[in-house]
Amino acid sequence: MDLSSDTNLLPYFIAFIVCVVIIGYIYERKRSEALQIVAKKLGFSFSKSGRGHTEQKHQGFQLFSKGHGGTIKNEIWGRCNDINVSIFGYQYTVGYGKHSRTYNQTVISMDCSRVMFPTFELIPENTFHKIGQVFGYQDIDFESFPEFSKKYLLRGEDELKIRQLFTPQIISFFESNKNLCVEAENNTLIFYKASKRCKPDDIQEYFEKGQLIHNLFVR
Repeated sequence: MDLSSDTNLLPYFIAFIVCVVIIGYIYERKRSEALQIVAKKLGFSFSKSGRGHTEQKHQGFQLFSKGHGGTIKNEIWGRCNDINVSIFGYQYTVGYGKHSRTYNQTVISMDCSRVMFPTFELIPENTFHKIGQVFGYQDIDFESFPEFSKKYLLRGEDELKIRQLFTPQIISFFESNKNLCVEAENNTLIFYKASKRCKPDDIQEYFEKGQLIHNLFVR
């Protein structure tokens, strides 16, 4: 084994890593600048590092209990149609070292004082969920809507109230729109797409989808 050849390649490897870090830094800086412009167009406020209380406020949601190193950044917030709205990036890591994986998504959080939601989580159903159901993992299904029950995993403590909340109109919407994630607790509803970070140019459309989902639940 020629150790000298490995040694000769080390400077190139280090230079490559430095370039990756610099490119990543520039990309994130430009993303923050673009999101600040989006916030201004919406008439909302912006913070690159997020507001201090935002993470604490969402600790009860399943998304924020996953992995470790959860970080909120590029938060946009304001008030629209009597709803307090917050749009932010959320990053967390599962595993450690070379076996770790980092996830990013754009989360929309909406507060409405006129309603109190039963706590629930709605996420796309996968093979592991189906296996888990054999061992008692909760999934609230609707016999009249098999397609919805096939696409989504729905769970929460108060099954009766959750069933009452999920009207045929709401169920039909999610049957037609796949890979959406929605959670609710008290008067807060959050919407995101798992491991999907929204481009700054798409924030307006993403926000409108979040508003539509919120309005479906708030009748």
